[in-house]
Amino acid sequence: MTSESKVYKKRPHRKVKSGCATCKRRKIKCDEEKPQCSNCARYSAECIYPSPSTSDLSRDQVSASTSATPPHVPTPESVAEDLMAGQCPSTGHELPLRDLALLHQWHISTCYGFGDGSPGGSDPWRVEAPLLGQQCPFLMRGILAVSALHLARVATDQATRFKYIQEAAYHQDLALPEYRAAISNVTAQNCNAILAFSALLTVYSFAVPKDSGGLFVGGAPPEWIFLHRGVGDIPPKWQDWIDKGPMKEQMHRRRVQQVEPALNPDDYRLIGLHQILTNLPPGEQSEGLHYDQALHWLRQAFALTFSPESRIGPKYAVLFWVEKVDNGYLELLGLQRPRALVLLAHCCILLKRAANFWYLDGFAEHLLMELKPYLSDDFLPWIEWPLQACGVI
Repeated sequence: MTSESKVYKKRPHRKVKSGCATCKRRKIKCDEEKPQCSNCARYSAECIYPSPSTSDLSRDQVSASTSATPPHVPTPESVAEDLMAGQCPSTGHELPLRDLALLHQWHISTCYGFGDGSPGGSDPWRVEAPLLGQQCPFLMRGILAVSALHLARVATDQATRFKYIQEAAYHQDLALPEYRAAISNVTAQNCNAILAFSALLTVYSFAVPKDSGGLFVGGAPPEWIFLHRGVGDIPPKWQDWIDKGPMKEQMHRRRVQQVEPALNPDDYRLIGLHQILTNLPPGEQSEGLHYDQALHWLRQAFALTFSPESRIGPKYAVLFWVEKVDNGYLELLGLQRPRALVLLAHCCILLKRAANFWYLDGFAEHLLMELKPYLSDDFLPWIEWPLQACGVI
């Protein structure tokens, strides 16, 4: 073989990815001498090595990191507090971290307080309600307000609790004017959001901290009753829109059939109330019809919770009763008529049975303690069963 026909093979070498930046820029091999490679020393150049990346960690380092004590698992409350603290560095394009923290709380916890408590009952609230809120901002603010009250309820210190209560009031104050405007112009696009927000309003009134002595203001019934009845009767056009939308399950309790009151094993106690509702003093005879009607629906509310076909739990039974009583009874309740108060006291038993919902925990006891001073000694024996059932002495 002649010299001209010889084939010279290129000697292979290990490609180095960890050489200094100067050698890489000049595309020459770096001998990786530290602190200065030979090439940089020869040309008196600055020799800079890149910082080790995650992929450069040794197996020992990886092993040490995986065998170390696992970090503290954050609770939903601690995550929300960290986000709302706003401790991340500014990027110039601020994210609404406080609102995102509240929305996170909604998705992982607060939404499960909605629905009837059956499996999947809260799914529309977890998935669909936030989507509706993107179209109707008043609903999104209602979601954030209730989530803030939930965090206030579980807060472990007074300062944090007060902070969340302020957050709730901020969002609620912004939501209400938009909600009122939407009610005046109900469409197929916003009717489901309006229905959802009306439910949030009721929950907000349950959950917001209460001052003693504030049950009746200006001769009106308790705020939570007034707010829940705010939407009033739903017109047929609304019903058609809602039936085709994500909040259709909210209509279920409005359509349940009446059941046999005897399904309630304590119905005899409610029947006994006829004694004071029919024995009315002169000048109050016209009120009897309103009391009878309110008692009829109260017996139905109790019985529905024992009917498998109704799918009505104690929380929805309370709301069912509030929706069914007439305005005449509510006027008597606002006037603090003792018989109207006795009926409401018995409704507290259903509220107590629904105390597994965070916003109703302790509400029945609070309501009874507020009612009690309005009743004379003649009427106190008539609320003995509610007082015992709710553990109020």
